[in-house]
Amino acid sequence: MKGSDFPELERVFSGYLHEDFLEEYGTPEAALRAFLEDADSAERRRFQTEARRFLDQIHALDADEASALIARLGCRWTPPSRNALTTLLQDAARQRGAKKR
Repeated sequence: MKGSDFPELERVFSGYLHEDFLEEYGTPEAALRAFLEDADSAERRRFQTEARRFLDQIHALDADEASALIARLGCRWTPPSRNALTTLLQDAARQRGAKKR
């Protein structure tokens, strides 16, 4: 599995879970909520599709391998476990985001 297989995840991770995400958003969950609020419906669909495909493919990876992969995708959050990463992406993939004003 290559990072280039997930261009939307790379865009979201590098744009929202970057090195300053804690100062800017406080939590990884808040960072992904901000993306969902900022994104249009097509961006959210691409993210949700890639997040589901990513989760299907990482089930065989251990926590270190999964962390290394998201780091290659631009994510600067280090999940405390593979379960934490899975939960974050599953929750974000289920959300619809806020309506544009």
